[in-house]
Amino acid sequence: MIKYDGKKYPFISLVLTAILISATLVIAMFMGKEIKKCQNKLIVKEQQASKRIKVEATAYCPCKKCCGKFADGVTATGRDASKAGVAVDPKVIPLGSHIDIPGYGNWILADDVGGAIKGNRIDVRFSSHQDALNWGRREIIIRVWPKKEK
Repeated sequence: MIKYDGKKYPFISLVLTAILISATLVIAMFMGKEIKKCQNKLIVKEQQASKRIKVEATAYCPCKKCCGKFADGVTATGRDASKAGVAVDPKVIPLGSHIDIPGYGNWILADDVGGAIKGNRIDVRFSSHQDALNWGRREIIIRVWPKKEK
């Protein structure tokens, strides 16, 4: 409540409060539009930075049947081999890149290499041998966001 010359003016308090709330909402709407605009620019940049590659994808798991005597549960980059990941030819897809793989997942880390992984071949890692067998081998088109060099 606003007092002036000893008189109380409750209506002015309400008007000022309404103006402050309206101004806050206008600022919030403007900021929301700016944030959305920034996010859209980022999405466009990410799409431009990616490339599509046709590959032959084979499923594997970290067991001895799939990895042989070198099955130690650790990828070439030191990650836990029981987690989702992809073995790649680093000459085609740099280690540390992220990959969208149809039927497997999005934003998967390229964190491993393999003796048979040359050119446009990838190995998609599953946590169980049965899941790897079920997925099998496929010719697919993947989207790759190469690791940015520093």
